Amino acid sequence: MSSTKDQIIVLADELMRSKGYNAFSYSDISKPMGIKNAAVHYHFPTKPDLALAIVKYHSDSFDRFTERVAEKEALSKIKFFLNFYTSIQLTGRICVIGAFATDWNAMNEEIQEAMSAFTDNVIKWLTTTLNEGNSSGTIHLSDSAESEALSILTNIFAATQLSRITGSDHFAAIKQNILTRITH
Repeated sequence: MSSTKDQIIVLADELMRSKGYNAFSYSDISKPMGIKNAAVHYHFPTKPDLALAIVKYHSDSFDRFTERVAEKEALSKIKFFLNFYTSIQLTGRICVIGAFATDWNAMNEEIQEAMSAFTDNVIKWLTTTLNEGNSSGTIHLSDSAESEALSILTNIFAATQLSRITGSDHFAAIKQNILTRITH
């Protein structure tokens, strides 16, 4: 079983990605966990402290993801990445990048810097993976790898938000469009 601190991070992450950073409070965490607000404050004295922990949680998760797929060929890596977003979409949540972007102006500079570093890491991984696929011939780029990485990331995280309104069919179409675009 994970620690109370880990459980708080996971629940806060779910709340942030389903309701938004400004739309949940510590009582939204303490009530379902059956603990007092003071217990949440013990681990995370302020909401920005909790937001930083959420960024670290996602950074660590992304590092584990990239390690798991490191030996796969580039197109498979991209498919695994897109499938991860499918799992996000199926839960009705949005991507953590989109969640932070939505409330960006409510975040302090430390959170913004941490989130920027995480996002840069994702973009660099996508760029490197696209370059690998382009070199091996499994991926075909009509623009620079970095431009395509930015396009993939913005398309897929926006698709998780759009699918809340329009449904899963549009998410699937966007995902397929990404794959078609980089393989033809």
